Amino acid sequence: MTDQRLFLGSAGLGALPEWLGSKPVRRAVLVPTASNPLPSAPWVDAADRLLRGEGIAVDRLELERAGEADVRRALEAAEVVFVSGGYPLFLLEHANRSGFSRLVPPAVRTGRLGYVGISAGAALAAPDLAYFGKADAVVDPDDPGRPESTRGLELAPFLLLAHRNRGRAARHDREIAASGGQERVSINDDQAVVITGDTWTIVDSP
Repeated sequence: MTDQRLFLGSAGLGALPEWLGSKPVRRAVLVPTASNPLPSAPWVDAADRLLRGEGIAVDRLELERAGEADVRRALEAAEVVFVSGGYPLFLLEHANRSGFSRLVPPAVRTGRLGYVGISAGAALAAPDLAYFGKADAVVDPDDPGRPESTRGLELAPFLLLAHRNRGRAARHDREIAASGGQERVSINDDQAVVITGDTWTIVDSP
C-alpha cells in the first residue's frame, strides 16, 4: 500500500481544484517540457493560472535545460508537481536525462509529493510509453523524442490514452484489445483518473 496521490487528465481541469483542496498545497512545480517543440502551448499558461487561482505559488521547471540538482531543488520546495501535455517521448527523454524520472517516483509513492499529469504528463506516469513509438499508433508522428528507454515513472498501473473524443476511440480500443494484458485506460477530454494509494477511479472534469 502506498500513500500516493495522482490526478491524470486528458485536457479538462475542472475536477482539479477539488483534488488540490483535499490536501494543503502551498507550492507547485509546473513542468512545461512536453510542449517545447510546439509553436504555442496555451494549456501551460492555463495550468499556471489555475494553480495560482487556488492560492498556490508556482515554479516552472524546464527539464530540457535542467540538471539533477535543479530538479531536486525544485521538488524539495513543492507539494505538487504538474506535468503538462505535448509530446510524450520528448518529455520522457528529458525526464530521464535530467533525473526527474529517478527523483519523482519515491517522493510520490510516500505521499510527500502529489502528481498531476495532463495528456503527455499523464502518460509519463505509466509503466511504459512504447505505445507512442508504434507505427500504427498515429498519436504524435512528429514527436522528436528519442529516449533510450521507454520505461515510464511506474506510478500508475496503466498507460493513460488521452483525447478519446478527438477521433481516437477506435484506435484506443484496438490498442486496448491488443495490449496483451498490459492495462490501458482511454478517457475523453472532460475526464480524469484520480489515483489514491493503490486504487483509482475515473471522474468527470467539467
